[in-house]
Amino acid sequence: MNLKRIIEGPVLALLFVVIFVYVISGVQGFLGGLIQGANSSQFLANVSGAYAQPEAIKINAQSAMSLGSDLSGVSKIIFEKASGEKLPIASITKLMTAIVVLDNYNLSDTVAVDSIADSQAPIKHDVMLGNVMTVENFLYIMLVGSSNKSAYALSGLIGEQKFVALMNKKAKGLGMDNTFFADPTGLSSQNISTAGDLTKLAGHILRYYPKIAQMSRVKELYVPGFGNVVNTDELLNEIPNAVLSKTGFTTQANGCLLLVTSNPQNNDYLINIVLGADDRFAEMQKLINCYTASCQ
Repeated sequence: MNLKRIIEGPVLALLFVVIFVYVISGVQGFLGGLIQGANSSQFLANVSGAYAQPEAIKINAQSAMSLGSDLSGVSKIIFEKASGEKLPIASITKLMTAIVVLDNYNLSDTVAVDSIADSQAPIKHDVMLGNVMTVENFLYIMLVGSSNKSAYALSGLIGEQKFVALMNKKAKGLGMDNTFFADPTGLSSQNISTAGDLTKLAGHILRYYPKIAQMSRVKELYVPGFGNVVNTDELLNEIPNAVLSKTGFTTQANGCLLLVTSNPQNNDYLINIVLGADDRFAEMQKLINCYTASCQ
């Protein structure tokens, strides 16, 4: 009996110590998990700029994407919906048209509106057959007012076929593998891209074509020999930190919008794309609101 008690005493004591250590370790692990989770959340908040959760919004468009980027390769997807789906992009096409223009023309070159350009679908106040202006003025009318006639007039300097070939070559060079251009305006439903590809286009413009970005965000301007041009993006009156913008609409494409805003706090940009929307401005506003953590 004494021997049994002698053995049972230490064994029970050892068992108690083991259980005590296990319980304490579990508590520490639980508390450590909470602390680590809090640190992880803070880390994500720092990285993403305290963005609202993407699932908090519903985008009523065929495709959409919101990408935070510092333009040097560091980026974070804030929201995406079918961002790899190939869709017609309407007049967002004109951003690539502007790139090819700046790659091949001088802004001071003169351009005339020929019969082919004049036959394109007009905007409310548009250029006319025989109008002669500088490349720069046609670019403003094309980017701000989304003039199809101006786009064709510009492509006519080297010929539409060659011009469009240069657009596709540029897209391929940028890794826009799901993009194809059929004309310089976007009127053709064969002008297709994806929200993901368009973020590449936007980033390239911001880095290497500041003139295009500057032109695209002008709310209204007077073009000598033509008159006033009002920007087709009505959100520019509401979003002061917009740095690049282009609208698009055709029956096949529905409403499209590319809008980039700056974020001085993080020294980066938010590249937003909406494709195939009934109300492109309302859907874009949702993405902007999500970025500022105020979406519902």
